Amino acid sequence: MAQELSKKNLELVLMQAMMAAKNVRTQRDRLLELHRRLERHQAEAAPADAEAKLGQIASDVFTVYYLGLDPGSKMLWVCLDTAVKNRAVSTVNIALARMPDEQLYDALLAQKLPARPTTQAQAIARVESAILALKMLEEHHLPRCVECLVGGQAPIPGKRRDPVAAATESLAKADLSDATAKPRHVASAADVDKALDYLCRANRITALAIKHIDLAVAVLSRFLGPKELARLAELTDRAAYLGVEISQPTGTTSPDPWRLSTWD
Repeated sequence: MAQELSKKNLELVLMQAMMAAKNVRTQRDRLLELHRRLERHQAEAAPADAEAKLGQIASDVFTVYYLGLDPGSKMLWVCLDTAVKNRAVSTVNIALARMPDEQLYDALLAQKLPARPTTQAQAIARVESAILALKMLEEHHLPRCVECLVGGQAPIPGKRRDPVAAATESLAKADLSDATAKPRHVASAADVDKALDYLCRANRITALAIKHIDLAVAVLSRFLGPKELARLAELTDRAAYLGVEISQPTGTTSPDPWRLSTWD
């Protein structure tokens, strides 16, 4: 049977979850912005500098998942690791963790968890589901989106690439490789459609992850007093890592979405 966390461990888990909530919400806002930009690009009959624009969007998608979501995911891993080591959870869902990505997508959307969690164990179960959602984004949906737009093999956090393949790809993109190198990838309309589909799925799963994290934070907060919560909130505001800003299209003045992000 699951045990309750000590006050010290509870504060650690809660603060990491609160920082992850801020991080993931910011990345969600950026992904929504990138989706809008890709839709606008698709709607243009013959967009100028199409290859450069798609390359920039791909670069921004990479920035979001590699430099944004990955740190947020690691914050949640601290929560789960602390809970497991202190026996605050009785089981971990191995079956979901081993599912292929497309099956996991449907399974996470259909997952039945208590609608109104009340215990620490139920809160940690939400954290676990959020981790699986972010893992799928980092290893499947967002790398595939990048590959649709610029070709090649997109890097995945925590996984090393074949150095020979990576070097060859870099040379080809710089037009410095030999004559036998593969031609540069130019995204077709079908490629852009696929990229949009991956972004749509990514946005849906990111919203689900935020819901799980928010519920976990709400439940765990009930086990601390107002003063402790105020102190953790202040620390979170100072320490939260929100990733790297995405680019802004030429001629726009709108700020990076994280500046408008709230706890809605």
